[in-house]
Amino acid sequence: MNRFLKYVAAFSASLLLLAAGMEYMLRQVPNPLRFKQNLLEQHKTEMRTMIIGSSVANCGIDPACYADSTYNLAISGEWMRFNQALFEKYADSLPQLKGLIWGLCFHALWMDDAADVDESSLINHKIYMGICREDDYFHHLELPYLGALSMRKWSKYYIRHKSTITCDSLGLDHGYDLALKEKSWLEEIPEMVRGQHKAMLADKDSTLYRANVRRLHEVARLCHERGIRLHLVMPPVHPEYVRLADRRQWEMIRTAAEGVVRQWDNVTWHDYLSDPRFTDEDFYDGNHLSSDHGAVKFTRILRQDLQQARP
Repeated sequence: MNRFLKYVAAFSASLLLLAAGMEYMLRQVPNPLRFKQNLLEQHKTEMRTMIIGSSVANCGIDPACYADSTYNLAISGEWMRFNQALFEKYADSLPQLKGLIWGLCFHALWMDDAADVDESSLINHKIYMGICREDDYFHHLELPYLGALSMRKWSKYYIRHKSTITCDSLGLDHGYDLALKEKSWLEEIPEMVRGQHKAMLADKDSTLYRANVRRLHEVARLCHERGIRLHLVMPPVHPEYVRLADRRQWEMIRTAAEGVVRQWDNVTWHDYLSDPRFTDEDFYDGNHLSSDHGAVKFTRILRQDLQQARP
């Protein structure tokens, strides 16, 4: 019996050591969230304009088009819960910040990074950015919670030797460059639109919508107290996306943004969703600008509009 227990103990210890080793190796894989946090930490005392949001901002607003100290801190798949949390964490550490650009996609107001929706987001933000919205000890560990996702990440970096970060030094994500565009991107737009409308349909009592509108107001208040201009921006999407988009969903976005503008005199709203100046070559897919072409074109337009919007 004692020998059996020793075998069990030795086997268990081996598993724990293997798991600890895997966890350590996972932490060494270059991570977009850690990259963005390091970018923010390095430039927080000089940053004058900060870009936040999800993938439409991550690939669609190019800081290089600005003359001043502008950095793109948007993260693909990061929704408004953590957009707000990131700004709250650093709001008092950005002495030169004059403008906050918040990029919003068509379904952003119906999305969330809650534990019952996307636990991986909670874990990654806790581990790689030190931002916690849920008090769970195991959110400090990647392997036990994310399992297969962690193994795919490990394999991509250590076995296939593929890059896990595609951002440039200012934070723009070049994983959306024209050269990487799928050939079937146009045919995929109808399914994309349907998928991004489902979030609104699932929010039957508008709980998520109201929570995200509240987040807009809370960030507007923080900016107002610090003399920071908040620019709510919805980048353009492909004309076919616009044709298929739900009009009520679009109206609810406008209503929310216009309500924030009415309440806070430091906020502006810029809706480019159906802007006719953008053509096929400006897009990576139906609702993302190409980071090396469309983003440059869009950011130049946005920069000029924001300059004209200054009080």
